[in-house]
Amino acid sequence: MNSRPSFSCFVLLSLAVLPLQVAGKEAGDAVQAPGEPAVKAEGKLEASHSEVPVAPGQAGAEGTAKAADDEQASLLRLGERRLAAGDLESALLAYNSVATTTEDPVQLATALLGLARTLRKSGEGVKAAATYELLLRNHPGFIETPSALLEVGRTYRELGSPKLAIARFYSVLNATLRMPEAEGVHYRRTVRSAQFEIAETHLSTGDYANAIKFYSRLNMLDLAPADRARARFKVAHARLLAGEDLAAVTALRTFIEQEPVAEQNPEARFLLATLLSKLGREEESLQVTLDLLKHEHQRNTPNAPAWLAWQRRTGNQLANQFYTRNDFTGALLLFRALAALDPAPEWRLPILYHVGLCEERLNQHAAALAAYEEIAKFAGAKPAPALVDVVRMAAWRSEQLGWFKRSQVDMGELGPPPAISAPVAPAAGDPEVPGTAVVPPGPVPAPVL
Repeated sequence: MNSRPSFSCFVLLSLAVLPLQVAGKEAGDAVQAPGEPAVKAEGKLEASHSEVPVAPGQAGAEGTAKAADDEQASLLRLGERRLAAGDLESALLAYNSVATTTEDPVQLATALLGLARTLRKSGEGVKAAATYELLLRNHPGFIETPSALLEVGRTYRELGSPKLAIARFYSVLNATLRMPEAEGVHYRRTVRSAQFEIAETHLSTGDYANAIKFYSRLNMLDLAPADRARARFKVAHARLLAGEDLAAVTALRTFIEQEPVAEQNPEARFLLATLLSKLGREEESLQVTLDLLKHEHQRNTPNAPAWLAWQRRTGNQLANQFYTRNDFTGALLLFRALAALDPAPEWRLPILYHVGLCEERLNQHAAALAAYEEIAKFAGAKPAPALVDVVRMAAWRSEQLGWFKRSQVDMGELGPPPAISAPVAPAAGDPEVPGTAVVPPGPVPAPVL
C-alpha cells in the first residue's frame, strides 16, 4: 500500500480539521459569573489583571502550545531539507503534516508552498498548480507571494498553457508593488525573473517578435553581467529562429565579441558556424569553428564541461558537412583540431580514422598510413569493445594502402620499354652508308603497362 498522501487526501484532511478547530473554540467559551475569573472548558484559568498569579494549568497550556509550534517549525525545516536533497516522499509527508494540523497562518502558507514545490518537482504539475492557487487565494499577504506567482507561471507553461503563464508572470510585477521595502533587493530580482519568463514564454510559443522585444527591453535594465549576457544571447537566438539570418549573424558576432566568457558563448559559436554554412559562407564557417576548437578548449573555467561539449558538437557536425561536400582539406583541418581536444582513446581513435580517410582522399597516402598505424598502436592487442570496429577498419585500410604502394613499386621496377630511335637520314650530297636502310621518322610507341 502506498503511504504517500495524495493531494485529494490533503484537501479532505483540511476540511475535516476545520470543524474540529471551530468546535474547540466554541467549547472554550465558558459561562462566566460576575466578579469571577474566566474559566475555560478545560479548566484553565485566564487572569483578568496582570497582578493575578498564573495558575499551573495556564503555564502547562502555554508550554504545550509552544511545543506544538516548535514541532511544526521543525517539520517545515525537515521538509525543506528533504526537498533540497531530492527525497520527495519525506518532504511531502512533512509538509502535509503541517498543512493539516497547524493553526498558524504563516506556517500553513509555508507548508502549502512547500507542498506545491514538491508536487511540481515530482512531475505532478496539475496538483502543483492547484496547490499554488490555493495558497494565493487564501494567503494574499504571504511574503513569498511573488515567488509563488513566478513558480505557478512556470508550471502553467510546462503544462502547455502559455496564456495563463504570462498572466501569472504579469501578476508578479503587480504583487511586488505591495511588498515591504525592506525586501526590495529580493523583489527586484523576482521582477527581473518574471520579465525573463515572459520573454521566454513568447520564444517557446514561436512569437519571436514579442520575444525579441522583451529581451531587448531587458538589455536596457541594470542587470547583473550574467543576466545581461543571457538576454543578449536570447535576442540573437530569437532572430535566428525568426529567419532573420543576416541580423542573426550580426547579433551572434556581437555577442561573441562582447561576452567572451559567457556561459552561452560556445553555443553562440555553434549557431554562427551552422548559420554561415547554411548561407554558403564556408570559409567563415570554418574559421569560426577552428577558432572555437583551437583557443577555447584551453580555458579553465567552471563551465569547462559545457565548452567541451559544444566544441565536440560544433567540430564534428561541421567536419562531417565538409567531408560530405568533398571539401577534404577543410574536413582534415577540423578533424585534426578535434583529435587534440581529448587524449582518451574512445574519443581520439575514431577521429584519427577520419583523419586517415581525409588524407587518402587528398592522395597523402603516407600520412593516412601514419594515422592508421597510430590507431593500432594506441589500441594495443586487446582494444576496448567500443573500439574494435574502428581498429578493424583502420587495419583493413592500412592493408589496402600497403598493397597499393607495393603495386606502384612493382610497376615502377618494370619500367617502360626502350624507345626505338630512327636513324638519321644522310645529308644531301653525302654518300649513302652501305647496308643501312633509311627509315623515315615515325611516332614513338607508347610504353606497355
